[in-house]
Amino acid sequence: MAASIVRSTTSLGVAYHKSFDSLRTTVLIGGGSRSQVIRAKDLEEATAPEGEELLITHSEYVLLDYLPLDKITRDANWDNNIICRLPLGIICPKLQAPELRDLAKVHDGIPAVSRDTRQVLLDRFQAHECTNHCEVSYAVLAPVVKQNAIVKPGSLLEIESPEFASAFKILPVHLLRGLITEQQTSLTEVGYKVKRVLRAGTADLSPLDIELHNIPLTILAKYLTTAGLRSLGNLHGLNIPLRWAKNTAVEALEQHKCERCPALHYILEPVSTHTTPRASKRGLWLDQDPEPLLWEADLEIPTEPYPPRPTTMQDIAVVMRDYCKEISPLAVEESGCRVCGQLSRRTDLIPFDESTYDIEILEEMGCTRLQCTVSSDPCIDIKGPVLDNTRPQMALANHLWLGEIPDCLQGLTLAECAMISRVRYNRCVVRVTTGHAKMIANVVAFEHPSKKIYERLPMPQSELKEVLSIVYTGVEPPGDDDLKRTPVLVRRHKVQNALEWLKLNHRDYADLSIDYEVLGTYALENVPIGILRKRMDPEETGNVLASAKSMFDTDLE
Repeated sequence: MAASIVRSTTSLGVAYHKSFDSLRTTVLIGGGSRSQVIRAKDLEEATAPEGEELLITHSEYVLLDYLPLDKITRDANWDNNIICRLPLGIICPKLQAPELRDLAKVHDGIPAVSRDTRQVLLDRFQAHECTNHCEVSYAVLAPVVKQNAIVKPGSLLEIESPEFASAFKILPVHLLRGLITEQQTSLTEVGYKVKRVLRAGTADLSPLDIELHNIPLTILAKYLTTAGLRSLGNLHGLNIPLRWAKNTAVEALEQHKCERCPALHYILEPVSTHTTPRASKRGLWLDQDPEPLLWEADLEIPTEPYPPRPTTMQDIAVVMRDYCKEISPLAVEESGCRVCGQLSRRTDLIPFDESTYDIEILEEMGCTRLQCTVSSDPCIDIKGPVLDNTRPQMALANHLWLGEIPDCLQGLTLAECAMISRVRYNRCVVRVTTGHAKMIANVVAFEHPSKKIYERLPMPQSELKEVLSIVYTGVEPPGDDDLKRTPVLVRRHKVQNALEWLKLNHRDYADLSIDYEVLGTYALENVPIGILRKRMDPEETGNVLASAKSMFDTDLE
């Protein structure tokens, strides 16, 4: 039968199949995403070729070739590469599905077709036991050595720095018995602490310090921090990534065998077992008075039984009586203080003796007067300012009306307030935005160039347009319901009642003339000025003011 050759463009090694009359090459390993790194722990079951010694000096190796021993060629660039025979359970997980199918061809009794998945092939190799008909292949492994690796600043510690020495924990004495003398062992019962690490030379030692040359890594690895493990591994040519767990880094250092690694000198000092006793704080809180403590003879110690007895009807009656007493009108009602006018609970007030104190200093005439309903009512001043028959201390409402706001002055709109105001301070522009579910009104006030005092009110509609204007923006023109909800609505009877009350009761409106003819020109209930309507297309700009939205809000509303 003619031999067929099966090759892959990514193949790294070949094996020779013996089922044909002539040898043919089959792909065993190749490129891909599958990791081909084998750690030193996986090499515990590895065996060296006959007559050779397997020397594992690194923590990680990469799979280069998987060939019969007579097909392996050793060149001058062999370096620290090793040749070993590995179980299929270690080799197979490093291969892709095509490589596993090729490997099955050199092992007897393992069927492999293209429809078999990688997991199916791995299960078959796991259950396979090699026979004399299976080909014996050896793995060629190259060490993973860090070459010109970029190390982040601060990720590794300098060997001779105090930080690296502090990365060592206390080394127990029993681990150092073969490295130190019996006299040095008797200096401490705890252990030795690494004081300093030197690359070469001898430091100045104190009488109790000792110097050890190249302590075995099997002793140091378990007593180093993660930063110390990475720094010591870097010195020995081991690449310990940051993602490694501490146990993995410890195993890598323990399995490393030094050949040409630099020597280190460790300066150790014994750890003293003597600790300073804690200062007692007993005298800070104990009573140092020499006088004896005398108990009172009539001291009663409560001896009520626990748990307490069940609640009786008498207990409930006592609780209800106390509760009603706390919420009685006498305990809850408040009254004003005669001096300051502040509301206080009646239980906290005391009677005021008028014969003892002179209260005339709290009275002032002309501050307020009785309300007038018609022009024929006389102006009668009352003592004040008063609130519930008392004058408040530091009253800020002196010479002003101190009672309830009359109905005629309540609920006035912006336009109605502008019509009854005698002094004009500013001009207003009202911009109303309407939508399907809401209407927002904004009032912008502009300072008036000069104050104007009116002698006759209300002002004509032509003059009202100079101080008040309306811009209505929306998709559709405003309806009657929309106008009633605007702040520029004017109700003629509301304006008339407010002006008449102010003329009768407000001293600043006493000389005001009410122009009933001008008032008759206003509608009973309507917007007195024209409305400037600006049509908006919600599909382009929306119906929300740009000033009312965030700069990041680009959605139309």
